[in-house]
Amino acid sequence: MIAALTRRRSPSDLSITNEQRFYAGVFLLPTVLIALGLIAYPLIYSLLLTVRGEGDLPGELGPWIGLINWTHLPGDPVFRQSFIQSVMYVVPACVAGVIIALGAAVVLNQDFPGRRIARACLLIPWALPPVVVAAMFEWFLDARRGLLGAWLTNLGITTHPPAFFGGIPGTLFTLVGIHVWKTFPLLAIMFLVALQYLPQETLHAARIDGANMLKRFRYVVLPHLRPTIIAAVVIELLITLQLFDLIYALTLGGPGAYSTYNLYFYAYKNTFEYQDFGYGAVLAYIVSALVIIFALILTRWRSARGQLVAG
Repeated sequence: MIAALTRRRSPSDLSITNEQRFYAGVFLLPTVLIALGLIAYPLIYSLLLTVRGEGDLPGELGPWIGLINWTHLPGDPVFRQSFIQSVMYVVPACVAGVIIALGAAVVLNQDFPGRRIARACLLIPWALPPVVVAAMFEWFLDARRGLLGAWLTNLGITTHPPAFFGGIPGTLFTLVGIHVWKTFPLLAIMFLVALQYLPQETLHAARIDGANMLKRFRYVVLPHLRPTIIAAVVIELLITLQLFDLIYALTLGGPGAYSTYNLYFYAYKNTFEYQDFGYGAVLAYIVSALVIIFALILTRWRSARGQLVAG
C-alpha cells in the first residue's frame, strides 16, 4: 500500500480538477501569448521610445536620451494649448452627452406607438462610420450650400448663413456637438437598460404618495441611475479624450494655428507627420494617464457616495 501511495503518478491518475486546470492552461496559452504580443510588447516598446527615440531602421531604438522628451512638455506652447482644448472638448461633451442620452432613454422607456422603431433608429448615429458623419456634417453645416444655414436664414434667425467651421472657438464647439450627436446613443442604450431594472413598485408607491413626475425622477429614478451615470461619464470621457477622426476629417486641426488640436491629435501629428516617435509616445502616455486618473476619481467618488448612503 505504501508503495502504491508513493509511486509516481501518471497523467491518467490526475484528478478531474487537475485535468481541468491542465487543459485550461493549454487552451489559454495562445490567448496569453497574443495578449503579450499585442499589449505588453507595444507598452514596453513605447515606454523605451520616450527615453531613447526611434533609430535609423524601422523598429530600432535610438541612443539613450533620458528624460529630454518629458522635460520638453512644460515649455511646449502647443502642448499647453492642446491640453486646454482637450478640456474644452471633454467637459461639454460629458455634460451634454450624458444629459441628452438620459433624456432620450427616459423618453424611449415610455410606452408609445412606434417605440421599437424609435429605439432601433437611436443606434443610427452610433453605427455610422466617422468618415460618413464628417462628410454629412461638412455638407449640412457648409456656409454656402449647407441646409442648416439656409434654414436659419429663411426663418429670420440670422441675416446670412453662419460659418460653423470658420471661427475660433466656434469650430471647436461645433466638433463637440457633432461628437455628442454620434456618441450619445451608446450612453442612451446604457441608461435604457438600467431603466428596465427600475423597481416599478417603488415608482407606484411614489405615485400613490402624491409625488409628481419631476419628484419621481429626482428621488426615485436618478438614485437608481447613479452608477450608470458614473459609468456613462467615464465612457464619454474616454471616447472624447481619444477624439481624432472628426478633427482630422473636418478641420485637420484648423482653421487657425492648432485651434482644434487635442492631445490625441497632437500625439498623432508628432508621431506620423513630424516623425518624432519619442515625443509622440510621451503625449500618448499623457492621454492614458489622464484617462486613468479621471476614471479613478469618478469611481472612488462613486464608492464614497455608496458608503455614505449605506452608512
